Amino acid sequence: MQEKPLTMSNLAWRNIERRPFRSCCLIIVIMLFSATLFGGSVLMKNLSLGISGMADRLGADILIVPYGYEKNLEVALLRGEPSSFYLKADLVDKLKDIKGISAVSPQLFIASLGASCCSSKVQLIGFDQQSDFVIKPWLQTELTRPLTDNEVVVGSKITSQVGDEIIFFNHPFKIVAKMDSTGMGFDTSVFMTLQAAHNLMQEAGLVAGDVDHFADYASSIFIKVDSDYEPKNIVNQIMPRYAVDYNIDFVMTKGMLTSIAKWLTSFSTLVYSLSAIFWILAVIVIFVIFSATLNERKREISLLRIMGASRKMLVNMLLRESLIISALGGIAGIVIAGVLLYAFSILICRSIGLPCVNIGLADTFYYASVVFVLTLIIGPLASIYSALSITKFDTYSTLREGE
Repeated sequence: MQEKPLTMSNLAWRNIERRPFRSCCLIIVIMLFSATLFGGSVLMKNLSLGISGMADRLGADILIVPYGYEKNLEVALLRGEPSSFYLKADLVDKLKDIKGISAVSPQLFIASLGASCCSSKVQLIGFDQQSDFVIKPWLQTELTRPLTDNEVVVGSKITSQVGDEIIFFNHPFKIVAKMDSTGMGFDTSVFMTLQAAHNLMQEAGLVAGDVDHFADYASSIFIKVDSDYEPKNIVNQIMPRYAVDYNIDFVMTKGMLTSIAKWLTSFSTLVYSLSAIFWILAVIVIFVIFSATLNERKREISLLRIMGASRKMLVNMLLRESLIISALGGIAGIVIAGVLLYAFSILICRSIGLPCVNIGLADTFYYASVVFVLTLIIGPLASIYSALSITKFDTYSTLREGE
């Protein structure tokens, strides 16, 4: 087998292979930095896209819910966790007379129980096709005609496909469309006509004591406010008239999104702080290890000097070692973080409890490139002092020390 020519690059590789434990420790430290920075940056971008998409396409400025169910609505919208709560739907007609309201639409939430009655545990949402301005924008590219009472549209993360039959409370429905990814709880929800939702309520007996008036119920009322009016002023008009009689409360979408944005800012601060700590730690560890091996490598460097290697070549070899270690750690961290994000993105978003949308390949490549470049800086920066110091001692004296 033909031997590879002896070059500074080959020597750098051999030095790394000759000290596997030291090399692996350095690679792991750098890997932690690149994985934290890449994974955290991509996750923050996913959350940012989900929040901005929710803000752009939710459409409503005010959400009316039964008193005490504000968090239930937020959880249903953000994570799609099944929930059922009701208020009297005749409030919708009364709200239309309030000046400053441009659109009003009710929705009815029914929690599928995941028992023998239902195919799976999901959030069922009945919406009024005539007045709706929240659901239809997500369906325009998938469904060009109105739904019938025996048809449903499923979220992008529901495993059933178009044409399949799905059963809720012993009632079969045909899936006629699958919604585009929203990054919200809509992705794990099932949508049907308001009449179909009322029929399910009646068949399942979900509202006890009022069996003749299921059509009079809604879970939430979505309100779009005229651009010339402030949502808080509309709330101030509704509250004294109907808050007590209907036992309702209000969710301001702007306030909800603002609180989410604050959480995202705190999360980004944590991620970048951890990344900075790992970056500094990696520089310190490499510096300490390279400095600690100065004495044991003096004889090696002296022999290379005698064989004709210049100081510049030796510095180049030592810097190549650190560069290779940085590259291996950077690639490993980016790959591991990317695989984990891809495999567990749904679980991560659900555990965080915020809407998120996966970024495209171009953005992923951009973040990976930036992180990789930052990672490459670590090794040479930390080892430059050691590389310069180790080539400045007297070659003859060093060899005599080893006799």
